[in-house]
Amino acid sequence: MQPQEPSFLEIIKAYLGSSKAVLPVFSATGMKIQREAAKAEPDTGVIERMITCDPSLTSQILRISNSAFYKGLQKVATVRTAIVRLGNQEIANIAILVSQKKQFKAKEPFINALMQNLWRHSVGTAISAQWIANRCGLKAKAQEAFTAGLLHDMGKLLILTVTDAVKRNGMLKQMPAERLLSEVMDNFHALYGYALLRHWNLPDAYCRIARDHHKSGPEKGNGLMMMVRLADKTTNCLGIGLHPPDACVLAATPEADYFGLSEVTLAELEIKLEDSKVFW
Repeated sequence: MQPQEPSFLEIIKAYLGSSKAVLPVFSATGMKIQREAAKAEPDTGVIERMITCDPSLTSQILRISNSAFYKGLQKVATVRTAIVRLGNQEIANIAILVSQKKQFKAKEPFINALMQNLWRHSVGTAISAQWIANRCGLKAKAQEAFTAGLLHDMGKLLILTVTDAVKRNGMLKQMPAERLLSEVMDNFHALYGYALLRHWNLPDAYCRIARDHHKSGPEKGNGLMMMVRLADKTTNCLGIGLHPPDACVLAATPEADYFGLSEVTLAELEIKLEDSKVFW
């Protein structure tokens, strides 16, 4: 009797448990810039030096600073000018976006296309979470909300990265059907995301959001979790990500009720997301 071939999920688990496993790498530069920007009195010189030490990061920040989203009367030609125009916090957000985007690339065209959709969802959730924090008078949590939103679905990135790797090294003979891959991501991304963020040694709040952002019911005292849950639902409702638009009434969700956000107010968030496509 011929031995049964391992399932797609078994291949994923075997690879992750092997010494050959290559995981996505977290770029610490963006997080360091965010930490400095979050201080009561951030040092603009320190932020400038951290950015200019990375030529790729510098060019991307200048490009985005001169985009239609931020464009002023004068062209931004230096990082210092970009910081003055956009402010420390906005520059910090752009820095972490640029540094993380490098992870969303794959050799296999099918996987790469999914990664681009996942990137759009991650960015949309980050911008939404930050908007919710600012709109609800929780500006002290705005940058934390942005980062938590950006990292909430890293488990899906891990699964896609591993799928790309096992296809190229021959462990996976043929690419799984999109439906199967989607099912594995939907069911296991929270667990894998939690493990990956722990591996990156990130704060526990981010790890728990990666693990629990699909759980239901209000979490009293954990506004950050509720921001990301609402932001995630907002992007899903608009079809920003791996799935078609999810028909839902955002104002009727427990998260919207938690923050007292009306349908009219949430419509403002949808407009904000339309305007932010420069980051995609």
